[in-house]
Amino acid sequence: MARREMTKKEKLLAAMHDIRNEYGDGSIYTLGSKREKLEIPRWSTGIEDLDNIIGGGMPAGRIIEIFGPESAGKTTLLYHLMAQCEYAVDIPIEGTFDAKRAKIMGNRRGQLIVCREDYGEQAMATAKRFADSGAVQCLGIDSVPSLITKREFEEENTEKEGQRGRIAAMLSRNLPKLVHTCEKNGMTLVFINQIRDEMGGMLFGPTTHTPGGRALKHYCSLRLQVNRVEWIKIPNYSASNSSKDEIIGFIMNVKVVKSKVCNPLGECRIPCFFDRGFVSYDDFKDIRRATMKAHRLAAKGTMHEESEKEG
Repeated sequence: MARREMTKKEKLLAAMHDIRNEYGDGSIYTLGSKREKLEIPRWSTGIEDLDNIIGGGMPAGRIIEIFGPESAGKTTLLYHLMAQCEYAVDIPIEGTFDAKRAKIMGNRRGQLIVCREDYGEQAMATAKRFADSGAVQCLGIDSVPSLITKREFEEENTEKEGQRGRIAAMLSRNLPKLVHTCEKNGMTLVFINQIRDEMGGMLFGPTTHTPGGRALKHYCSLRLQVNRVEWIKIPNYSASNSSKDEIIGFIMNVKVVKSKVCNPLGECRIPCFFDRGFVSYDDFKDIRRATMKAHRLAAKGTMHEESEKEG
C-alpha cells in the first residue's frame, strides 16, 4: 500500500514541532495564536507628554538611545527615567555621576545601583549580567563616546594606530547578545549619546552625526533626540549675584527620530526645574510663580537679618 504524501500544512506543522522541541516552548508560533504578544510591554516615564509621543511609555526589553548636544539634559532625563523603576543600574563610564542630582530626580537608596567601569567591554559584560538576572527594569550607559575599548584603555600611546571604528566594532560584537537577553528578561537598555560635527561633509548633507557606528542605530527600537530650547528664568533677588535673571531650570524638546514601537517624528516639550526635576507643562507656570515668590521672600529675609546685624 502506497504511503500517503504529507500535505504542505502537515509538513509545516511538523517543522514547527521540531523547532519547538529543539529551542523550547514559545520559540515559534503563528500570528493570532495564544502565544502572540499583541502589546509591547511598557513602563511609564512619569511624563505624560513624553509617554504620548513614544506610544504609551518606555518599551520594556528594548534598546533606547537618547542623544543631543552638550547641556541638553540627557543625563538628567536618564536619572528621571531610572527613578521610575523599582531597580535601575547606572554605568556612568564618563565618570560624571552626580548623586545629588540623581536624588533630586527621585532615585532612592537601594533602588539605584551605580557601576563604575573603565572601558567598553566591561560595561557590556556588566549590562549582560544585569539583563540575565531579570531583576533590573532599566540600565543606563552614559555615554557612548566614553566606551573606549580595553586595548585603547591599556595603550600608553593611543596615537600609534588609528582608532576610528573601535567603539563601533565593539558594539557590533556585543549588541546582538544584549538585544536577545534584554527582550527575554524585560530590561530596557538606555544609551546616552552625544553629537559630533561631520568633518568634510557635503554642503547639502548632514552636518552632524552620533558616535557608535551603525550597529547602535540599527539595534535601537527607539532613538530620542533632545535639545534645550530655552532656560527657565526668574528675576534675580540675590544681592550677591549681579545678573539680571536667575536660571532655575530649562525646557527640553524631545523628538522621536526612529521608532519600532510607535509612530516616528513625534515631538514634545518638557520643563525641568533644578530643584525638583521634570514637571508637566500644565503645572509649569504655577511652579515658576511659586519658586519666584519663595526666592523673593528668602531675599527679603536675608536683607532683614543683615540690617539687624548692622543695627
